[in-house]
Amino acid sequence: MSEKKEYNYESARTVIQQLSEHAGDGCGELLQWIDELESREAGDRAYTERLAAENERLKRELVKLRAAQAGIMSSRLKDALRE
Repeated sequence: MSEKKEYNYESARTVIQQLSEHAGDGCGELLQWIDELESREAGDRAYTERLAAENERLKRELVKLRAAQAGIMSSRLKDALRE
């Protein structure tokens, strides 16, 4: 599995603002980039959570279907043995 990375966007903003003030130039573009990354990461996290929930639902459904199938095979086997 891939390693989960978490970023502290607020710290990045603060550092960039301090560096920009020290250097005397604007940092608007960098701050917009950080905002975009933070927003994208939040969207990706929500999507991953939805996929994980759907995966769990499908696993439960598969267990139910396998149990139902086993019951059908068992009764067919019983019927065949009776004959």
